[in-house]
Amino acid sequence: LARLETARKARQARMERAVKERDPEDLRSPICCIMGHVDTGKTKLLDMIRHTNVQGGEAGGITQQIGASFFPGEVLAKQTAALNKTSPFDINIPGLLIIDTPGHESFSNLRSRGSSLCDIAILVIDIMHGLEPQTIESLHMLRAKKTPFVVALNKVDRLYDWQAEPWRPFRDSLAAQGEHVRSEFEDRASKAKLALAEQGLNAEVYWDNTDFKEYVSIVPTSAH
Repeated sequence: LARLETARKARQARMERAVKERDPEDLRSPICCIMGHVDTGKTKLLDMIRHTNVQGGEAGGITQQIGASFFPGEVLAKQTAALNKTSPFDINIPGLLIIDTPGHESFSNLRSRGSSLCDIAILVIDIMHGLEPQTIESLHMLRAKKTPFVVALNKVDRLYDWQAEPWRPFRDSLAAQGEHVRSEFEDRASKAKLALAEQGLNAEVYWDNTDFKEYVSIVPTSAH
């Protein structure tokens, strides 16, 4: 009993010391999990940022294991430089660790493990297909664990007659498209919001989102 009491006091002292030494300026790198249905472009998005071709080396182009990539703060600043010019923001974290999870229905256990590890998450939806079974499964996992997340509405380059402009902020790229392309985007984005609403989730494209507590942000993306 004496040993247990000594260990308890030592543990409590460590906790109190850790609380006193907390500094809001000294943050650790958050862990982010990227989730969604198979073939929604999760790994391809990471390949675009990493300048790699991991997706091309997977059997059948399908991720079959959990992978992790660390992006230092300076890399995040470089990759978001164009957006920062029009919508200034600060990056106060030392980096970002992203866990890439498989989207195939056979790997439900790996998705569950990935969602258990993360602080934040990215739920990837194919703009052409909307919500699919493993996307809904991933959504339920994140909500059950109360994990903050954003929705990446991916593959916008698949919209008919879309003119790709790599690394340009999406709103600028969208404004440069033809009227029929902008109309199709609005239509498909509205359908995605409706599908999310059917799952009990309020969502809005990030530039129209004024209440981040009540609405999840939808971020249009493309790996091309």
